[in-house]
Amino acid sequence: MTEIVASDLEGTLTAGQTWRGMRSYLEEHGQAEAFRALYRRSLPSLILYRLKLVNERAFKERWILQILQLYAGYDAAAFGEMANWVVEQELWPRRRKQVLAELAAHQEAGRRVIVVSGLFQPILDVFTARIGCEGWGTAVSFDEHGRFTGHTAEPLNVGDKKVQRLRPLLQDGPLYAAYGDTIRDIPMLANSVNATAIRPDKRLRRVAEAREWRILG
Repeated sequence: MTEIVASDLEGTLTAGQTWRGMRSYLEEHGQAEAFRALYRRSLPSLILYRLKLVNERAFKERWILQILQLYAGYDAAAFGEMANWVVEQELWPRRRKQVLAELAAHQEAGRRVIVVSGLFQPILDVFTARIGCEGWGTAVSFDEHGRFTGHTAEPLNVGDKKVQRLRPLLQDGPLYAAYGDTIRDIPMLANSVNATAIRPDKRLRRVAEAREWRILG
C-alpha cells in the first residue's frame, strides 16, 4: 500500500497570493482598468472586510472568483500564459522551501504526494509540475468555442471538499501526513497520522495545539 501525503498550496507551500498575481498580470498586460473598476464596485465590502465585519474566508473566496471573471473570453492558451505568469512572478518566488523539501523527502521515500487546493487547476498544474507531484484543484469552465466563461466548473475545492476527493484513497487507512495553514484545512489534517500546521491562522493554531499537531512557523 502506497502511503499518501496531502498538502494545501496557498499559505502552505507559498506565501504568495494568487489574487495578487492575477491582478498584477492584468496590470502588466494593459487591463489595469478592468481591475480598478472591480475594486471600485467592491469597495463597500472591502471596507467591511478590513474592519473585520464580514467573514474573512467567505470574502476571500468571493474576491478571487470576482477577479477570475475578468479573464472571461481568454482562450486556453491565453489562460495558460496567465497561469504560468502567476506562478513565475508571485507563487514560486515566495515558495516555502522547508515545506517543499519535506514533500520531496516524502517522494523519495516512495510516498504519493498530492497537492489538494482551492487554486484554479491551470495555475495549480504549473506549480505542481515544478515539484513533480499531483495537483487536485478547482476546474475552470470553457465554452464550446474554447473560450473561458469567467467561472469555475465546480465549487472551490476547499474545506470538507478536499476530504471528499481524498476519501477513495482513505479506504486503506488515514493519510500518512498532511499540511495546511488555515481552519479550512482541519478536515484534511484530522484525517492524517502526521498533521502539520504551517504558519497557521489563530483558529487553526488553537486546534493544532489542542490536538498536539506539529506546528511550523
